[in-house]
Amino acid sequence: MNAQAHGQSANACEAIDGVAVSDLIKQHGSPLYVFSESNLRESYRELHKAFSSRYADVQLAWSYKTNYLKAICAVFHQEGAIAEVVSDFEYEKARAMGIPGSDIIFNGPYKQPEALERAVNEGAKIQIDNMDELLNLIHIAEQKQQIINVAIRIYMDSG
Repeated sequence: MNAQAHGQSANACEAIDGVAVSDLIKQHGSPLYVFSESNLRESYRELHKAFSSRYADVQLAWSYKTNYLKAICAVFHQEGAIAEVVSDFEYEKARAMGIPGSDIIFNGPYKQPEALERAVNEGAKIQIDNMDELLNLIHIAEQKQQIINVAIRIYMDSG
């Protein structure tokens, strides 16, 4: 709804978590984005329950590229999600929020060697996206004489 209450969805939602949309617009202006903490928590719990009912060991990860606002990330972390990040910026956001490296999945098509080394040092799970990353991680593992927690993206040229 815009400030003049015009548009196709003007009457679609009168309140969010008990707060009148008109009050939100008066206080913050329009347009604005509003997230329902209770809906976020409920959705997380429903998803976790659906997978947990079938699989013994379920771990959900919140994708920072979806929304890296601190309040949104905090809700998912409080519910038990680990962080899935795709850049140095997002990795640093997760660490600044107190997420330990061991609770971070470091994904993304390009990870600088320094970022890979930090992720290894902090125990992050690293998604290998290309041969250069694999070679960089082999070098780091040999240098540190350490086993690194990785997953490998496989491109199947089929069909």
